[in-house]
Amino acid sequence: MDEFTGTKERIFDAFIEMTSLMGYENVTVREIAKKIGINAASIYYHYESKEQILAHVYEYYSAYYFENRKPVDEMKKMIETADAEEFIFAMTRNFVSDDQKKTYRMTLITRIIYMRLFQDAAANRMFNENNKSEREYIVEIVQHGMQVGRIQADFDVEIFASVLLNSMIAMGLVAFADPGYTVGLLDHEVRVRSMLARLFTSALA
Repeated sequence: MDEFTGTKERIFDAFIEMTSLMGYENVTVREIAKKIGINAASIYYHYESKEQILAHVYEYYSAYYFENRKPVDEMKKMIETADAEEFIFAMTRNFVSDDQKKTYRMTLITRIIYMRLFQDAAANRMFNENNKSEREYIVEIVQHGMQVGRIQADFDVEIFASVLLNSMIAMGLVAFADPGYTVGLLDHEVRVRSMLARLFTSALA
């Protein structure tokens, strides 16, 4: 997506910070303007409405959601030799990257997605589409592991994909329900990854 700078960027960042803490309905254009020290009218030069800011937020999320996901071919090579803990850690990724601004934004936007999941068709659609892609990604990688004899032939890849995906969703729900959450390994994330690694170990040939 096109990069944005200056006042538009400040509006965008103020919006996601406020919305991730207060909820979309509780944030007004006037409050956004006050936060960054401009007139409310200036916001309408860049965005026609608060709804358009939210649409831009969703566009940003869609553009970068899979950016730091390891390529399928790289993960296929990993599953051939990696131990269970290493593999599970790689699969249960987060948005951490060298671009700290992008990492911070994606963390806040993900919280907004979770907050609006049951009342916003666009958020719900993105959530489901991303989960479908994640499931296909998991299945393709694990099936490769089975084909090369690294994973037992009777391993139920579909159930594993469901458990792994639902675990990631659960970790997200717990993390992003906490307004004080910052990117990193929380205790519950460590425990869930450890549990998944133990389960996966039993499937390795």
